[in-house]
Amino acid sequence: MRVDAVIPVRMASSRYPGKPLVDIEGFPMVEHVYRRTKKSEAVDGTYVATPDEEIREEAEAFGAGVIMTGEHSRATDRVAEAARSLDGDIVIVMQGDEPLVYPDMVDAAVEPMVHDESIDCVNLGRAIETESAFRDPNNVKVVVDGDWNAMYFSREPIPNLHDTTFEETGVYKQVCVIPFRREALFEFSSFAETPLERAESIDMLRLLENGRTVKIVETDRSIHAVDTPEDHEMVNAMMAEDTLYQRYAGESDA
Repeated sequence: MRVDAVIPVRMASSRYPGKPLVDIEGFPMVEHVYRRTKKSEAVDGTYVATPDEEIREEAEAFGAGVIMTGEHSRATDRVAEAARSLDGDIVIVMQGDEPLVYPDMVDAAVEPMVHDESIDCVNLGRAIETESAFRDPNNVKVVVDGDWNAMYFSREPIPNLHDTTFEETGVYKQVCVIPFRREALFEFSSFAETPLERAESIDMLRLLENGRTVKIVETDRSIHAVDTPEDHEMVNAMMAEDTLYQRYAGESDA
């Protein structure tokens, strides 16, 4: 079984234009995602998918395979286009704004699919630690059923804490390491954009609205996406203390 990881990135981010190439401790952000993904034991090939020549040039300079795509508003649609030129039985959507992702997170997301052929898509989920993070619309919240299948995703704080408190309730956010079985990815891309997907700006709702299942796998890794310049500053400081970064930064200097 072959597993390919694809990092979909574009310069025209609505919240932080140009963010794939912002400098984080001496590397463009997309390079951190690429280097860290490649260290996953589950992954056979890692690629950057982009419509932008500027990103292509940078990615090829640090050694990445690059797949040029058309324009897409959804990362998963970009990965689906790129995957048609690949052979992966499982294709992982690796969000390009998660530069602190760890290889073991990728391994954990893929593992259920290796052992259960009925699972077509997995998301990682992490417990939200603060109420401010729970209410931050940049964090995509997810509620799960008793089998850890996603019931709904939202940028709003869900569940509504009507008769309880944040401290008393287990709440989770989506962590964007998203493996798909190949044909399920192509099926996703064949569906039209759905009303809730459009309203929330969350890819996974397209699957739920079409009656498909998204398995959630819990992770205890604490990472931070870069959605704003303020996030960039925070992640730069976190990266400076990151032991995995220190290892591959040393490899680059050698």
